[in-house]
Amino acid sequence: MKKDLEQRMLYSDFKTALDLINKNRGRYTDSEKADLDVMKTKILTEFGLYDEAFKLSQNLISNPKLTAEQKLKIHVERALIFEINDDAKSCLQELEKAANIFLAQPELKLKNYTNFLIRKSSYYRVNGFSKKAYDLANEAKEYAESVNDQVNMPVVELILGLGNRKTNLQKELQHYQRALYLYKNLNHNEAIISMYHNLSFFYFSEKDYRMSNTYIDSALAMASKSNVLNYKADIFQMKSDIMEKQNKSDSALYYYKTASEIYKEFNNEQRDLKVKELGLQYNFEKERSEKKQLQKNISNTRRFTISLLILLFGLLFFLWMQNKYRKKIENQRKKITQKNEALQKNLEEKQFLVQELNHRVKNNLAVILSLIGFQKDQADNEDYKKRFDELYQRIKTITIAHELYSYNVNHNDDSYIEIKRYTRKIFETHFSSGNRNFSYDIDMNDIQLKVDKTLPLGLIINELITNSIKHAKPESDLLSLFFKLKKTEKGEIVMDYNDNGTEFSFDIKNDSLGIFIIEGMVKQLKGSYTREKANYKIVFPND
Repeated sequence: MKKDLEQRMLYSDFKTALDLINKNRGRYTDSEKADLDVMKTKILTEFGLYDEAFKLSQNLISNPKLTAEQKLKIHVERALIFEINDDAKSCLQELEKAANIFLAQPELKLKNYTNFLIRKSSYYRVNGFSKKAYDLANEAKEYAESVNDQVNMPVVELILGLGNRKTNLQKELQHYQRALYLYKNLNHNEAIISMYHNLSFFYFSEKDYRMSNTYIDSALAMASKSNVLNYKADIFQMKSDIMEKQNKSDSALYYYKTASEIYKEFNNEQRDLKVKELGLQYNFEKERSEKKQLQKNISNTRRFTISLLILLFGLLFFLWMQNKYRKKIENQRKKITQKNEALQKNLEEKQFLVQELNHRVKNNLAVILSLIGFQKDQADNEDYKKRFDELYQRIKTITIAHELYSYNVNHNDDSYIEIKRYTRKIFETHFSSGNRNFSYDIDMNDIQLKVDKTLPLGLIINELITNSIKHAKPESDLLSLFFKLKKTEKGEIVMDYNDNGTEFSFDIKNDSLGIFIIEGMVKQLKGSYTREKANYKIVFPND
């Protein structure tokens, strides 16, 4: 059965694999059950059931009878769960634990090392260390070739393509096409569909909608062979986006509705699986409780027998009392230890749930931004489009602050955000919008502000940049923006902003909202500001 499950998981038939595990788990030994649970953790992660996957991994990690290979696989899978939920520290800790197992038992490398390097490369890429991630991806490729690891080789080509994104488009495309070729050799339909989607997105990003449409049509042609609903929904959504760019509104709407229906079906599937998992967990807890009660009854029977024997042997009564007292203390100590372990486990679960909440809030903000972009594309009035752009930038400014702020169970109002990184992301958002070409210069030290200071400051910066892009008239062709933020000895923050415009044109009527936002945010900062044409100086306390 294990080989059958591994084959089904290899070809992404996760639903059937999960049904087989749940129906047959009770027939196997503890060691075999651990193997099934390791595979089940991976399946739950693939379905997006991260809470259930995390809880199952917690039970596995606490199992002292787990083999080294089982521990290795579960540490790598937990690293993925933490990566998905933006817990970089925990992700790295799991990878380090897996690396230690390889050091102790290098014979485990043959079947597992390529996947470990892939996960490690993904960690560094997600956390901004692109050079390190790319080096690890190349190391994974070399190792996979040395051991003829055909299963993981397409994945390696995929992450090598991601490593060349926006830096070498030709190499990026070559790696994607190589991954597609390797998946075709494996007859992996789900992965082939996914690669067609990736290639379509590549050309879509380059605005080559003809080639993008060709690849997405190839994916649609295979959609009937797909059992993974979110893969299938993604390709219909991609087709809708292409049709929209080609001004084929009816087709775009058709594919969008189809994608929405499949996403809904996928969400229903997730819900049903979650309900089943809750039922299985309940039965498991009930069975464990009954076993504990049986053990307790056996223990009580034994104590009663001992008590009768002790009554018969009066000379041993005193020794028996001492032994009972010692056992009582030991039991209390064990209970305290168990309670502490339960509290720790509960804390970790709450931390995971809070991070999941934060992840979903970020997703909701991304949906809002997408809706604004979609509404903008449908607007015919240029003035409305500009207003949608301004609304997009304002919400994007809030989104960036949300992404940089780490929520946790110990959350309090004294949490800080690194302002230099936040400011640079706001400038980069305007720069990449393409509304107007400009250069910018940011001068500040490593300053961290509380979250209730950061967001008003970010909104002020956004309005100032927007104002410069709309109104500045420099002598040269290139608009230049200058931003400076310093901390004074008095404990104040001083912000200076200006552009190289030679004239100051400001329509009070049209830009009243921008002025209102600036003045409102300065008031929220409990600060003051002065303006001389396009030169702004804002001072506020750092309390």
